[in-house]
This record gives sequence, C-alpha cells and structure tokens, in this order.
Amino acid sequence: MAISSALSIAVSGLASTQRETDTVALNIAHAQQPGYVRREMTVADYVGTNGTIGLRGTVQRQIDTELQRQLNLATPQTTFADVQNRFAGRLDQLMGTPGTSNSLSGVFAAMNEKLQALSASPDSLTARIDAVNAAKRVALNLNQYSADIQDMRTEAEQAIAEGVGRVNTLLQNIETLNEKIVAQKAAKQDCASLEDARDLSVKELATWVDVQTRENGAGQMTVFTRSGLTLVDSSAITLGFDKQGTLSPDTLWNADANLRGVGTITVETNGAPSVDLLAGGLIRSGKLAAYVDVRDRMLVTAQNQMDALAASLADAMQGKDVAGTAATSGAQAGFDLDLSALQSGNPITLETLDTATGKTKTVTFLRVDSAASLPLSDDATSKAGDTVHGIDFSGGMASVASQIQAALGSAYTVSNPSGSTLRILDDGAAGTIDIKSLTARVTTTAATDGDLGFPLFTDGTGGTLFTDRVDGGLQRRGFSARIAVNDAILQDPSRLVQWQTSPATLAGDPARPNELLSRLANTSFAFGPDTGVVSGQTAFTATIDGFANAVVSHWGMTVSDTQAAKDSQDLIQNNLETRMTESSSVNIDQEMARLIQLQSAYAANARVLQVAREMLDALMRS
Repeated sequence: MAISSALSIAVSGLASTQRETDTVALNIAHAQQPGYVRREMTVADYVGTNGTIGLRGTVQRQIDTELQRQLNLATPQTTFADVQNRFAGRLDQLMGTPGTSNSLSGVFAAMNEKLQALSASPDSLTARIDAVNAAKRVALNLNQYSADIQDMRTEAEQAIAEGVGRVNTLLQNIETLNEKIVAQKAAKQDCASLEDARDLSVKELATWVDVQTRENGAGQMTVFTRSGLTLVDSSAITLGFDKQGTLSPDTLWNADANLRGVGTITVETNGAPSVDLLAGGLIRSGKLAAYVDVRDRMLVTAQNQMDALAASLADAMQGKDVAGTAATSGAQAGFDLDLSALQSGNPITLETLDTATGKTKTVTFLRVDSAASLPLSDDATSKAGDTVHGIDFSGGMASVASQIQAALGSAYTVSNPSGSTLRILDDGAAGTIDIKSLTARVTTTAATDGDLGFPLFTDGTGGTLFTDRVDGGLQRRGFSARIAVNDAILQDPSRLVQWQTSPATLAGDPARPNELLSRLANTSFAFGPDTGVVSGQTAFTATIDGFANAVVSHWGMTVSDTQAAKDSQDLIQNNLETRMTESSSVNIDQEMARLIQLQSAYAANARVLQVAREMLDALMRS
C-alpha cells in the first residue's frame, strides 16, 4: 500500500472516529431526554475522484418504524378508554352504592318510608311534614343529579375546545418541522434532532386523534387519520370548534346547525364551506372522540335516566287511566272514550288484533295543542313497538276524530258522537281487525277533586303541571332539573291526606297515603332505549324503584366494562412503549463500551499516522 493511501485512510479514520465519538457523547448527554432517539453512525469505504481512499460515516436514528406505527395506532385507543373510564367512574359515584341511603335508589326508599309512617298516622302533623320533606329531598336530589351531569357535559365541551387548540398547535409544529427537515436533507445536513421533535409532536397528536404517518424520500411526513382525513401534507389543516357556554339538558348535538346546541369540530377548506368532522364521523378515537362521546352519548344517557325517573315519579302520583266503554254500530264493535280530562301530552292508546295473523298492534295518539308540533316520531313515547301520531286538539273534537281517522285508515271508523267522546270502531264482524282496548292516561290537576292521586310534583316552583307535553319541546327533557314539590302541598301538608272536600276527608283517613304507596310500589312504566338500560328497540318495564336500582346497576357495570377496556389498552400500550424504549433509547453501559472501542480505533489510526510520518522522514533522510 502506498504511504499516501495509508495517510488518507488514517486521516479519514480519525475524522470518522471523532464524529462517532461525538455521536456517542450526544447519546449519553441526552439519555434522559424524552423523545430522544439513539443515534448510530454507519461507516463505509470510499474512493475519491482524485484516487484518495478513506472512510465515510452517516449518522442515523435507531428507530423501529413498524413499532412506532403500532404505538401511534394504540395510543388514541388508550386515551379514549381512559377518558371513558374516568367519566363512567364519576357517574357511578354520583349514583351511589345500591342499598345505601345516599344512593339514587336510597332516596326513593326514604320517601317510601315516610309515606308508610304517614299511612300509619295520617292525622300526625309531624308525619305529614316528614313526608313532604322526603318528597322535597327526592326532587332536590334529582335537581342536583341533573346539575352534576350538565357540569360534566360542560367540562367535556371545554376539554374539546382545549383539545382542538392543542391539535392545531401540534399540526402547525409538524408542518414547520417538515419544512426544516426537507431543507436540511436536501443540503445533506443532519436533521435527527428535528425528526425527534416531529416524532414527539406526532406522539402527542396521537393522544388526541387517531393518526397514521407516511414519509417520502425527501423527508416530508404526511399525517392522516384512519378515516382518511389528511391532517398534514404540504401544509397543515386548521380545525375549528364553536364552543358553547354552560350546557343544559336542552343543548344537544345535531347535524343541523340550526338545531345544534353544542360545539362541533370543523375544518376550513380554502374559502369553501367548512366540513363538520363529527357529522362525517371522521374523528373516531383519541381524547377528542372520547370527550365528544361523553358529552353527546354517555352523559345524555345519564340525563335521560334522571328525566325518566322524574317523569315517572310525577306521573305515578297524578296520572289516572281512563278506560273506554264498549260501543257498537251494526256489525262494527269498538269503544267510546271520554277525553274531557286529557291534557296536552297525555296519550290515548289503541290496541288492536289482526285476526288473520294473530298479531297485536299498539297505536298511541298524543294530544298537542299546536299543529306546529307535528309530526311526532315514534320515540315520543317510551313504549316499545308502538306507532305514535300527534293529534292537534286546537280545532275541537270533530277535527280530532278526523285526524285519527286519517291516521288509522279505512279499516276503522272514527267519530265524535257527542261532547268530548271519541268513538273508534273496527271494520265489522267479517273484517280482520278487532279492537282490544282504547284507553287514555290523564293528569289529575287538583289536590282535592275526589281523586286519590294528585300533582305532588310540578314542573318548577311555579306550579306548572307535568303532562309530558310536546308543544314547544319535550317537557320530559330536563324535567329532573326542574322537578319540585307542588307549592300548594308545601303550604298545606294536610293535602297529603285530604283528597276531597265534599264530604270532607277525615283527618285520620289513610286512603291517599296508601294509594301513593301502592302507586310507588306497583305502577310500572316503560323506559325506552334512550335510558341505556336496554338496547335495540325494546323497552324496560319496571316500577320507579326497580328502574332506580337498574340505573345504579347500569353505571356499576359500565365502569366495570370501561375499566376492563382501559386495563387491556394499558397493557398493550405499556408493552409497546417498553419495546420502543428498548429499541430506540440510550443504554449508558453500551455507549461507554462503545467509547472504549472508539478510543482503541482512534489510537490505531493515530499509530498509522505516526508510522507513515516515520516512513516519510526516513525517505527524506535517504
């Protein structure tokens, strides 16, 4: 080998060793820095254009890109499960432990206990006041449950707003780092630190939304979601969120912006109309999706449960079933039903039998007092499988009969024979439709009108009756936030006993307390799928106490399920992070061992230089 070649190799070896030593020192110095990926230099031989021989080193990050991809996919699922579990746990704590006095079911049990005491001593002023106070406690607890649920929804709304802001910052960071990395790679400069910073931004971004990445040969990274939404390409998109103030039971998400009462996430597209990402289902995992799901599903379900309890409680105390009386006209048979006591929102229920198929059918007519409330959807009631029609009563009974006739069709004959009577007849003895029953559920409006039931609870403190009306919006929605004990009862607790004025109820008459107890214990209501205790199109039929226990159990099971999902995701996440750390983090012992090797290599190259110098000196002397 020529002396010049030896010198060239030794010099390049020293330079290469020095650069690799710097790389090892950099690794050691940043060993504890979050997001730092270990660097390693690969060395290759080269022959220059002028015939020089040497070594060339390239510094590269030691990162497993497939493992990184898996981690970015797992992270949003982990954060989604964590948010879900935290809110489910708070709801579970809010509902209390079954059987305890401070649980949801315990509050109703306390009211039942005080009514039992009143039944035993109806003439006792103390027993009457205790019963009123127990009813107040039920109302106040429902008010507080609703307030707490809406506070959590408002918290979720705020978290979405903050999350959108943070996502925009991260996307802008990635765009800026993309530009720098592309420029430095084009100039053949080291950009490992920039790539570390970009990976950190992507890693944090993955906690908010589900992300995938792709990098081209120039070093530019494209970031997109699994739904196909591109977040960063040549530039970053900007998300928008029209944050609302304090949320209420009436403020719900809707794809129609005119009906929506909460914020939605949008993306601006070069002057074109903004795209609603929630309406398109383009955000499916991560904390943003979790907070949206909590705000619009989990907590709305909890509110529906409270409203259903409040509505059922009010109806149990004041509702009365009115049965139709048999009526005929020639071969046609059916029922007459007096609607004089029907209030806005009260239902009329028609049950029929198809004699050809043996199938029964339930049709519900809800009274409305304005045509603007029509039409109604089948979920306007909690009954399973019923067909719902809104009937406008503002035009009188003839109009009511005409509307019901139009809804039922020619297989029935609907008329108003007199006054407030509704008559519905089948298609005759030779027909295929038999009417099994015609009933109405009406609201008792006064405390001493001769009915044992009475409006113990009202909609707010102004004495507005709860009739489950739909005019101007569903009265049931948010009712738990407004339910209150009737002012008339607060002012005169004797009305818990006195149910008629002529003849006057005796002070020791237990009839009304016994009736209220019986209604609480035995009246069953249909609770629909919107309450979460059932799935599909079925309804859960239970007493008030049974439903309260079902609600408590529901959240107990929900928190158990979300905890299991969180534990499973944590296990996957921790495993991936451990493997990622092992593959890309700095091991001080390994780096120190490498330093010793580099010291030996440096000394060897230095020795070659020394020998070459000695040989040159010898040649010069000869």
